[in-house]
Amino acid sequence: MHDVKLKLLSRLRDAPNRPGQQFLSNRAIARLYQISYQTADTLVRELVLEGHLERRAASGTYYPGRERIGVGVQLLFHPRAKRKNSFGSRLLDELTAQLDREKISWRMSWTTKPSSRPQAFDACRYPVIWERLDLVDLAVRLDRHALLLNHRPPPGIGSSLIDSVSVDDFSGGAAAAQYLRRKFPSSKRIAILSGPVDDARSNARVDGFLSLVDATVVASPTWYYEGALSVADRVLAAGGEGIFCCADRLAEGIVRRCIARGLKRPPLISFDDAPIAQWLNLTTMAIPWKEMVSAALGVIKHRQFDDSSSAITQLISTKLIERS
Repeated sequence: MHDVKLKLLSRLRDAPNRPGQQFLSNRAIARLYQISYQTADTLVRELVLEGHLERRAASGTYYPGRERIGVGVQLLFHPRAKRKNSFGSRLLDELTAQLDREKISWRMSWTTKPSSRPQAFDACRYPVIWERLDLVDLAVRLDRHALLLNHRPPPGIGSSLIDSVSVDDFSGGAAAAQYLRRKFPSSKRIAILSGPVDDARSNARVDGFLSLVDATVVASPTWYYEGALSVADRVLAAGGEGIFCCADRLAEGIVRRCIARGLKRPPLISFDDAPIAQWLNLTTMAIPWKEMVSAALGVIKHRQFDDSSSAITQLISTKLIERS
């Protein structure tokens, strides 16, 4: 019991700028530290008596002091967003343009090094995270809200802390399968060029496609066309009558290999509608950028005025853009 109390005190010290925000519930403490509900309640009562926490009738337990409302946004993007015409680049450009229009202050943080230090976050800014799941884990440990873009929130306690705006990848993959089946009903040899095997978004797109149409799955080692080129011959051999690429950059690898070998491009549909999709005249399941960024902005504005309500999760549906 004493060890758990020390861990709770350490948690409180790691988040010194959280006055007025709700602390873990007794039930959450019991689950997190594998103790009984009664023991958790006893510990919280001690922390309240010692002035480390405040208890509000019919509401819960809070960090002492008045609630601090964020005064801006901290963008924590993986440096892949620096790659011109990539998904991350477009997302960043669209989001910062909206933040500027709304006169919401923002600061950019670039790093690839995993961080477990509270100093990774600005004390008075709301974190907006893309492709940095280590920072999502850190936010959960610090009992802090953050917005996760284009990824599902973590299960457990994190689901009540981490806001998220993401694409409905499963439905997008299913829609791609419906398109190929409707447009090319006689196609038998169909392949999927997926992203990296451990990528949750890619797996959801693949699962959506396979829920309706059988296909051979070939994984690219990266999300970029260089990775697609390394497996393009296998994809073309398996998908001579139809190919679903889980990203436009992957489709670029297939198109380049067809050109290099003097092959006719097989029926092909991709995902994202990045600028490369227009240049290569790709049919694609398009991410509705306006709706996605608008949803993200809505969550950010909500957190400017309410930093204690439960997490917000929004799924954005894709739409088919057919190009000849």
